[in-house]
Amino acid sequence: MRFRRSAPTGAAWVQGAALLLGAAAFPPLAAQAPIEMGPFPFREAFPLFMLPMVYQPVDPTPVGEGRWRVSLDTLRANTFEFSDVLKQQAPRDSQGRVAITRDFIVARAADYAWAPLIFYFDEETSRTALRVRYGLTESVEAWGEFSFVSHGGGFLDRVIEGFHTLGFEQYGRDLVQQNRMALVVMAHGELVFYSDQGIRGKPQDPVLGVTARLASGGAWTVSAYASVKPPTTTMYDVFRSGWDHGAGITARWQPSPRHVLHGGAGFIRRPGGSDAYEHLAFGSMRDAWGAHLGWEWRPSARWRPYLNLIAQSGFLPPQPGQKLDRGSLQHDLGLHWQPSARWALTFRYVNNVTHNENTADMGLGAALTWSF
Repeated sequence: MRFRRSAPTGAAWVQGAALLLGAAAFPPLAAQAPIEMGPFPFREAFPLFMLPMVYQPVDPTPVGEGRWRVSLDTLRANTFEFSDVLKQQAPRDSQGRVAITRDFIVARAADYAWAPLIFYFDEETSRTALRVRYGLTESVEAWGEFSFVSHGGGFLDRVIEGFHTLGFEQYGRDLVQQNRMALVVMAHGELVFYSDQGIRGKPQDPVLGVTARLASGGAWTVSAYASVKPPTTTMYDVFRSGWDHGAGITARWQPSPRHVLHGGAGFIRRPGGSDAYEHLAFGSMRDAWGAHLGWEWRPSARWRPYLNLIAQSGFLPPQPGQKLDRGSLQHDLGLHWQPSARWALTFRYVNNVTHNENTADMGLGAALTWSF
């Protein structure tokens, strides 16, 4: 008996076309090496840290002569930190939650005249950055980061409050008014800065840099980098920083096919900026250092979990009633998913390890990277 082959149905044609388009847009990885994502750039989202240049891990592996790598990264982070004195003396609403308003600050600021500095930061920050890398030679690349920031009340307060009920306590998390924004700075009983109005899509100063490979072997690479942040815009429509610049060393070591280690350290110089920046109530911004150590696990080319630890120095001089002069340690826990030889998606969870009231509390982010 002979069977006749039936003609393809309309659904079969659609499925076939979809497979062809998918193969063209997302070619299989086959034997191609994974995209070298490096230690993923990390940007602390504490309100004061959003103004100057801060330490970020830099990939030690140049992209190669004539090649491009472009990534679009977004991170939403929640901040709730305040001076110790407000733990007992802040006003409360009918539900017993802290309710900071301009009227209260204006009416009661003189009560805090004895304190050189009091601050209250409660906001959510969404930062979206476009990063572009281009290989000038096989060992040298130029790169730039161009970002936009939004400030507001957000939606993470309820999520974080629920997380802390599991046993990870943070004083005041169950006292904050959910999804509200309030930024307060007082100095010797005078209101220096107050904001409770959201800001959407405000550009940040760009960061421009160059990375050069110094040496490499079969499993390791060591590179140096230099970067500069020109003062092109303001923060909260008030503060303008200076020509911040930095330099550092960054390295990669792959002891086995499934494990990649990253590490590095750098220094940041923060010269004066605007008059408002140079005469902050907090004191002048200090020069800074930072370091990172990371591990990436490669069970396959498509799925690569990673963990980065980022240490940063304090950024203000010591003052009574605050810990903004102390260093900090954050973790960046994430997953790279590479569906094709050219594209990769990254999902990440960022949080502080130290609790010195000078870091954002929690951040959730995603990124798309294209290499060509």
